[in-house]
Amino acid sequence: MALIAALHRRQPEAIRELFNQLYKPLIYFAGKLVDNKHEAEDIVGTSFFKLTGRIEQFPTIRDVKAFLYITTRNECLDYLRRIARNERTQDQLQYLMDYNDAQAGDEMLRARILQEVYNEIEQLPPQCRRIFKLIYSKGMTTKQIADELELSPQTILNQKAKALNLLRGILVKKNLMPHSTFFQLFLLISIEFFL
Repeated sequence: MALIAALHRRQPEAIRELFNQLYKPLIYFAGKLVDNKHEAEDIVGTSFFKLTGRIEQFPTIRDVKAFLYITTRNECLDYLRRIARNERTQDQLQYLMDYNDAQAGDEMLRARILQEVYNEIEQLPPQCRRIFKLIYSKGMTTKQIADELELSPQTILNQKAKALNLLRGILVKKNLMPHSTFFQLFLLISIEFFL
């Protein structure tokens, strides 16, 4: 009873006695939670600091101890959350650092080509555009499209070839694609583009 009364009066000897009684057990407790002695010391120091602003609120030493242990536990949890967030951030930063300029340039070119392909698909003649989209976005076969549109399979193949030739010509003309890689890239991006 005398210790709590002295703490309420903020007597330095009482604060020192409380500190001496609880500091090492709290360090041990925090150390077990965060597995870092220096962080445990900082956390316990923070807990004592928070106590000094509220010491009058606690009627017994038992309440003071409960506050210190709960505050220490919460500070440990906050520390562990920060560590986890920092580790995720570090992983993300490492990915960005590993992501070199050449890869970024490739992705920018790919994005530009995708946009051009999309724009040019929309400029195709209506029947050609419709057949092209059915093939590459819906994954329909020549026969399925011919049946649906009531056209011959040869017409479907002709329209597909026409669309590909128009797109290739436009991309080559805009210097976005050499002739030899058009079909390889188009097959890769068409699936991504239409999903």
